Amino acid sequence: MHSFKNITNPLERRRIQFGYSQQEISKLLGITQSQYSRIEKGDSDPNKHLKKLSQIFGCEPNEVFQGEILREIDNDFLNDPTNNFQRIYHERKPGYVNLKIDGWFTRKQIMYNYEMLINELDEWKVNEDGIRWKYK
Repeated sequence: MHSFKNITNPLERRRIQFGYSQQEISKLLGITQSQYSRIEKGDSDPNKHLKKLSQIFGCEPNEVFQGEILREIDNDFLNDPTNNFQRIYHERKPGYVNLKIDGWFTRKQIMYNYEMLINELDEWKVNEDGIRWKYK
């Protein structure tokens, strides 16, 4: 089963939710798969296919690309429990750190992570051979 939680394209998400391939949708629309692919990517105007797409997906034509599907995508995006706050300290340059921050954080989580980072910068020292040790 294909997970669609990370799919932010409304048309692609609907297609996968309903279990269709691009080829199957293109046959239902009477167009080639590459034509449908361009519609799904936003490279081609979908307007003449909106009525048929709405019938396939059981929604109103004006809701194929908006409405509930966008709220669903937004909710999945905002409620994604995964977030990542990685830090790598430079071995020979004290005080230099590479940060990789990805995901949604609350204000409290942001403050906690940055306070922890500042404390770690103060706690770890590097000797002339590049060996790190905890200072405190």
